[in-house]
Amino acid sequence: MKIFFVHFVFLMSGLLSFSQVAVEILEEETADHVVFKARNTLDEPVEITFELSDVRGLEHDGQPIVKLVEPQKTLLVAELKKNGGPISYAYGYNQVLMPAKLYDPEDFKKFEQGIVVFSRDGCTRCAYATDYLMQNKVDFTLLNFTQHPEYGAYMWDKLREQGTIGNQVGTPVIMVNGRLSHSHENLKQFVKTLKQSPQGGK
Repeated sequence: MKIFFVHFVFLMSGLLSFSQVAVEILEEETADHVVFKARNTLDEPVEITFELSDVRGLEHDGQPIVKLVEPQKTLLVAELKKNGGPISYAYGYNQVLMPAKLYDPEDFKKFEQGIVVFSRDGCTRCAYATDYLMQNKVDFTLLNFTQHPEYGAYMWDKLREQGTIGNQVGTPVIMVNGRLSHSHENLKQFVKTLKQSPQGGK
């Protein structure tokens, strides 16, 4: 027996209204899995946060899943393996109409190699990290997203690709070969590891 309940929460942006169901969740069941896909019916990209609860008979880690669904596309959201017994679950999702990109992704691919520090005005921890890297002759690229909103848009796109939930992170955000870290509890120790990385030094 399969039981499910759908709860919609729309985060309003631009043209999205309660009368528009931007993303449809499609369910498919195979012999071994239950598959969830998202279909975007609009001509703009939509970000969804998909959550399952009260899951029985399926392997699930309980974490929300964030996906960006391109216009008029269908995207795999989750594929859950059956583990025996009756299957039941509830699911819900938020959807946000995404604005047009402030940057060309092709132009920004150059930042995915080496060390990048995303900083903001007035951030003393950002200043500490960049000062340390300069003093130790570690090559890096500094992207200030206060002065350049396109850098902030790029940073958040990369964070969401990694599964970051919410809209707040501790700065600096540091990217090494395309992989981001943030909200460092021990920033001093972390930047020391950058000195030892293959990109550190000259």
